Amino acid sequence: MSTAIRLFFVGVLVAISAWGQAAGDAPSPIALEPGARQLFLDDAVIAKMSGLTRTMHQPEKRGAVLKPDIPTDGDLIQIRGEPVWIPEEGVYKILYFACARDPKYSFGIALATSKDGLHWDKPNLGLVEALGSKDNNWIAIPEEIAWPENAMEGFVYDPDDPNPAHRYKGLMGATRRRPVVSPDCIHWSPLGDAVIPSSDEGHLLHDRAHKQYCAIVKTGNEYGRAFSIATSTDFEHWTPNRLLFGADAIDQKMAPDVINRRLNNPNMLGPFFVEPNPAVTPVPNDGLMHQPIWRAEVYNVGVFTYEGFYIGLPSMYYPTATCLPERNNTDGFHEIQLIASRDLNSWIRLGDRKPFIECSGIEKGRIGVYDRTQILAANAPLVKDDELWFYYSGLKWRDSNYGLNKDGSPRDPATLTDEERADLKDGWGAACLAVLRRDGFVSLDSGYFAGSLTTRPFKLNGKRLYINAAAAKGQVTVELMSKDGRSIRGYSDSDCTPVVGDRVRAEVTWKDGADIASLSGQEIQLEFCLKSASLYSFWME
Repeated sequence: MSTAIRLFFVGVLVAISAWGQAAGDAPSPIALEPGARQLFLDDAVIAKMSGLTRTMHQPEKRGAVLKPDIPTDGDLIQIRGEPVWIPEEGVYKILYFACARDPKYSFGIALATSKDGLHWDKPNLGLVEALGSKDNNWIAIPEEIAWPENAMEGFVYDPDDPNPAHRYKGLMGATRRRPVVSPDCIHWSPLGDAVIPSSDEGHLLHDRAHKQYCAIVKTGNEYGRAFSIATSTDFEHWTPNRLLFGADAIDQKMAPDVINRRLNNPNMLGPFFVEPNPAVTPVPNDGLMHQPIWRAEVYNVGVFTYEGFYIGLPSMYYPTATCLPERNNTDGFHEIQLIASRDLNSWIRLGDRKPFIECSGIEKGRIGVYDRTQILAANAPLVKDDELWFYYSGLKWRDSNYGLNKDGSPRDPATLTDEERADLKDGWGAACLAVLRRDGFVSLDSGYFAGSLTTRPFKLNGKRLYINAAAAKGQVTVELMSKDGRSIRGYSDSDCTPVVGDRVRAEVTWKDGADIASLSGQEIQLEFCLKSASLYSFWME
């Protein structure tokens, strides 16, 4: 079951900000294509509603599904790209960072495959020597490209590219990202000479609806880490970066409360280094480097397309102290939030900036709990039947409290407890999974007293109406109205067969077998009536 976060109560909502419609105007018509699900992340399809609450839902965690369990994984694996289904081979493929601690490589880029997205194989590719052997799953990157220029954070599969050697596409490099292509996801080569400026985090999106590729790369804004975007129509020539998303003044105002809530939770382990809030306790004038702390930054943001939206999963980073002894970075923790846009320019902060995925606690012990300090989302969820599967990197710490003392000096290994030793042996980071009902980002909810929603007019283009709704103790009914708001005979609320139960795909029907196909081509509105129910989406087929 997902966790729900109430956003706000809606009395009567008439202003449709996403489409620029002023309050009081007659609702203008919208285009609804058959099969396109209409979600309620914004108000674009809504003419008015009353008595409903908008709620964001958190996915249910399923734990680590891809762990460091072979020598060349080392103690840490991370992902940034999601598993990609390759229909010709009948498998999912994913690339991940492997931290083998080999003197020649800081990280290797490794391949894993799966038939179900849960159980993963690590094929012996025999291509790259690490830890004295080629018996590993590291992919082939030209040897002249050294770390960090050989980093690659995921890929897209492009079966429509007429060149078989370009079926797989990626961006290589942690700080200077270059387009690379591959025929098999194993052997990679550069494409052109474009360089996309970036810091050490990034994602690649294939925006098929707009026939473009999007490089989502870490840059910065006035508050620290932020993300920019560059686009390409041919994957070889790229636009200059422009700012995509970053923390704002509201995030800074909220940050101390977020940090204090974490520090005061006895079930949360870490961050290891914590300094007083500099807004309360002045930074000492000791001549040492003190990093900016107790603020909010965007450490990473995966972006994907879903039912007419761009949806983003920003890992909000809350630094709590300067790392010791080097003082070249910060300790802190992450929370993944949920944002949405229709144009990659303006973003809606869903859930009142509450976490969509948050760090896990250790109330049941430390072993196997990877996602307790750093969590970084992969690009897109998998659509698996009636569920959305979100993959993300989970890391136990930024600075291990097992290797250091609070003053930054080395910790004596003999002081480790048995649980700490087992936790260290278990590894530092893994790929984790969280599951949400399909379309389940946001619902419109009613209590015992009924609430209603009226859509903007649209031309009926379909034979059946479906809804995604939860009404275990209530019901949802739908009335069809003319574009000027008059009930259409035979399709009134009282004629509708109530939808009850928890239904991800429920067909809406009316008494006497009334067929909406007979209204095809007419401009209509839908009025949903909810009683003790939640509505996630609707669509025509």
